[in-house]
Amino acid sequence: MGIIKKSFNLIAFLLVFLVTASVVNGADAGIDENTIYEIKNLSKYTRSIEEMKLLIQSMQNAVDKEKKSLAEYESKKYIDEIAEISSQIEQIKFYNGFTDVRGPGIMLRVSDNVSEDTDLGIMERIVHDVDIVVLLNDLKAAGAEAIEINGKRITNLSEVVCAGPLIRVNNEVIPAPFVIVAIGDMDKLYEAVTEEGTYAYELKNTYGMEVVAVKGYNLTVRRFRGIKYKNKYAQIIQEEVN
Repeated sequence: MGIIKKSFNLIAFLLVFLVTASVVNGADAGIDENTIYEIKNLSKYTRSIEEMKLLIQSMQNAVDKEKKSLAEYESKKYIDEIAEISSQIEQIKFYNGFTDVRGPGIMLRVSDNVSEDTDLGIMERIVHDVDIVVLLNDLKAAGAEAIEINGKRITNLSEVVCAGPLIRVNNEVIPAPFVIVAIGDMDKLYEAVTEEGTYAYELKNTYGMEVVAVKGYNLTVRRFRGIKYKNKYAQIIQEEVN
């Protein structure tokens, strides 16, 4: 009986061994070396794709950052250009007398002769437009940056012409006394109308005109109020865009 039991156990063990071997052999038979190689490659490709995605995302972030920097640069560039244009416009307005200005300079008062010298004719007793023009040119030559006469701003378009006993400036008639305000180096401007040999000196000491000049540290010259002016011959040249 014991011998029969031992024989049965041995046979059972052999059967289990054979079945297990069959399963293992069958599994090995379905997964060869090429399949294992492909699986390894697939895993490697998957990792490569993930790495590529990360690289693309990093590059996209860099591009977005660069675009933002470029946009900020362009915005700042445009702002700087606008500021530069505005500055140029203000300079043009200043040089053409379209702004109120304040600064040091002189105030010059000129009026007709009030002496009782009978040897002087009537035309020698009054201030003429040419007298005012010469005085204005002397002040400009002395470095005057802004000039007005009786509140009328002197610009490149200004006219100073006689209108009988009066003077017309910027198409507006003004009477004597003529008060000229000029802003600039006050010492140079003062010398230009007081030094011996100057036109203002001759008006005062030769023709007896009233000519009084005083220095000022905070004088105001008002802006040009405008006159009706239309070009008859000059035309604006349009720049060609290449």
